[in-house]
Amino acid sequence: MGCISLEKWKELQEKYGKPLMGAAIGIVVVILVILIYCHYLSGHLVEANQNVNELRQQIETLTQENDALKLENEELNEKVSILSDTVNSKVKEEEEREAEIAQAYIPTGFPLKGTATYKEEETTLDGQPIAIFEAASGTAVIATAQGTVSSIAGNAESGYIVMVDHGNGYYSVYRNGAKPEVKEGDEVTTSTELFTIDAGHEQLGYQIIENDAYIDPLSLMEIYG
Repeated sequence: MGCISLEKWKELQEKYGKPLMGAAIGIVVVILVILIYCHYLSGHLVEANQNVNELRQQIETLTQENDALKLENEELNEKVSILSDTVNSKVKEEEEREAEIAQAYIPTGFPLKGTATYKEEETTLDGQPIAIFEAASGTAVIATAQGTVSSIAGNAESGYIVMVDHGNGYYSVYRNGAKPEVKEGDEVTTSTELFTIDAGHEQLGYQIIENDAYIDPLSLMEIYG
């Protein structure tokens, strides 16, 4: 192989130099475009990564807040449950108390403090139901439920009648010849003594009025079931 002469080199340069230069410039331009595009993509990727990280942080924060709200909700539900149980218990206690109070005003008790004999052959007075009891002298006649003495009638000769209003449609009526130990307007309980049986007045007539009608007093008396 020989050396290329100067003239030959110039000839080759004139023939191929410009196309090669153009190709080189084109390659450089393409490389620059690729580099610019890569830089552009790189910037977008960085921004996208930042957005992803921010979203992850938001998700983590929301998750923590959600967990806190769940815990708070559980605590509130527990408090509501406790409060509901307390309220239900109080309501039940109040209902039971009201039932006890209502029961205390129903004349279901026995009208004598002590033993007595029931006279089965005498069950009506002037066509109305009555229970006649015979007790020993000194036996106390007591109210059969809480209430108020609404009236006292009669006298020592004909006998006395004490009527107790129980405030619920019930009245209890006590008939005896001894002097009453209460007066009209007195509040009475099942321990209040209305009479004391004395000699010559050993019988007690006992009646109950329910809603303006006389009923068999034994139907309410607990001692008789």
